[in-house]
Parts: sequence; structure tokens; C-alpha cells
Amino acid sequence: MIKCFRNISLISVICLFIACEAAKTEEQTELLYELTRYDKENCDGDKCAKVSFLYPYFDESHPLSRNLNAHIEEQLKMYLQFGVFDDYATLDEAVEHYFSLFEQSGDTTLWSVDVEGQVSFQNDRLLSMEFVNTSLIGHDQPSNHLMFLNFDLEDGTLLLRDEIVLDEAVLLEKAERKFRRHHAVAEEVSLAEDGRFFLEGTRFFLPFSMGYRGADFVLFYNYYEICPIEMGATEITFPLEELDGIILTQN
Repeated sequence: MIKCFRNISLISVICLFIACEAAKTEEQTELLYELTRYDKENCDGDKCAKVSFLYPYFDESHPLSRNLNAHIEEQLKMYLQFGVFDDYATLDEAVEHYFSLFEQSGDTTLWSVDVEGQVSFQNDRLLSMEFVNTSLIGHDQPSNHLMFLNFDLEDGTLLLRDEIVLDEAVLLEKAERKFRRHHAVAEEVSLAEDGRFFLEGTRFFLPFSMGYRGADFVLFYNYYEICPIEMGATEITFPLEELDGIILTQN
């Protein structure tokens, strides 16, 4: 009887140990991040260049974190370059190059790059990050831009549009209806006849920037992408359940 009790106790301890280890492993593999701030400036009196980034940094205990962090860094580097994109080894190196361009410009006013990034969506399969950028060069008007990065959490790869959009024709039709309502285009008038929009020939098109935000899927037309600047950017949203089978979701 005592022997039996000891065996049961030993089994219980082993089961408890296994359960604790499983919980510990699950905790270690959870995809965690914190918002990180990066600020630098290069000023000489009123002449000043400033860089300010706020972005997610993923805990490197997760196997996908290194890849996610690398994509974020490349995205931030992009905001510091003009036309030709160089492969800088680090973010600091890209910032220093941005400052050197400022010094060479002879500009007497402010240059600035301000970026705020956040995780806008995450489930077991997908993760979206949303980056909002405001840039200023001298006396030019500020430049505003929104960008989504979408990832497959099965392997951490960056998803291309063709991998996100499963039925482009249906999404295009639904987006055009909302776009027309947003800009008050009369039903009997085509977008080409309206004359306010930059089309692909005479055809409506999906924006470059699209991604997941909360319970919605977002199509975001940045400044100049489809409308003149005085009309601003255009954001179209759909509840995710409305696009089931049309875009990539958890199922």
C-alpha cells in the first residue's frame, strides 16, 4: 500500500514538472515586443536636422523576432533616403548619411523625419505593423505617408500583396464602390469622367498600402497616389468578416 502511494506521488511530481516545463516553454515562445524610441539631431543654431522614430522591437527570445526586427530596421532606413536606396549596415549609419546630406544642402531651416510604428493586428497566423511618417525638408510642405508591413507568423515572411489578396476582382469592385461614396462621385459618372483622380488609364486600382488594423482590413491611398494633394489621403476600411475568402485571414 505504501509502495503504491509512493509510485502515485512520483507520477504526480513528474506530471507537475512536465506541465510547468510546458507552460514555461509556451511563455518563452510568446511573441512579445515593446515600443522603442530613437531620437537624434544635428543642429547648429537654427539650422537643424532631426530624426525621431517610435517602433516595435520584438523580444529576441522568439525565433521570428530577428527577422521581424530586421524588416522594421529596413523600413526605418527607407525614410532617410531619397531616390537611391543604399544598403546601410545599421540604422545609425543611415541617420549619419541623412545628416551629411543636410549639411551639404546649405539649407538654413529644419529637416525632420518623424515615424511612429505600431502593431496594428495580430492573431495566430498574421501580424500587421502600421508606420506613419511625416517628413520635412526646408521650406517644402511636410510629406505624410502611411505604410503597412504584413507578416505570416508561420515562418515570419513578409507577405506580398498577391499573397494577401485572394480575389482581387471582388476586392477591387467593393473598394471602388466605397471610394466613389467617399468622394461623392455621382452614380452615372465614371471615375475617369469625374476628372479628379489619377487612374491607371481609365481604371481604378488597389493602393500600394494595405493591411490589418483591429477588426478591419484597410486600403490606404497615400497623398498623390490617386488624388491631388488638396483632396488628401483616402482610407477605405472593411470589417474582416466581410472579406472572408477575399483576403487572407486566420482560417
